[in-house]
Amino acid sequence: MVEEIYKEVFEYLEMIKGDQDASKSLKDHIKRVENILNNKSEELRPQKAILELEELNSQHISSYLKTQIWDVISRLESLNN
Repeated sequence: MVEEIYKEVFEYLEMIKGDQDASKSLKDHIKRVENILNNKSEELRPQKAILELEELNSQHISSYLKTQIWDVISRLESLNN
């Protein structure tokens, strides 16, 4: 189940990076999130990834991309339960 959630998260992140409205700054944040999640030795990787994604809330991005980001955050939060 956990691995399925990670797979879904990575698919969402790829979709966000591939969106034509995604700025370079947004793509850089997404790459940092992917690096955090790929570090399997890190115990708090979902929490750290969530914090990185929440930083995007203050940036000027489209409502569609914000919704996608909140979907990713929701999936990551499900790992904490």
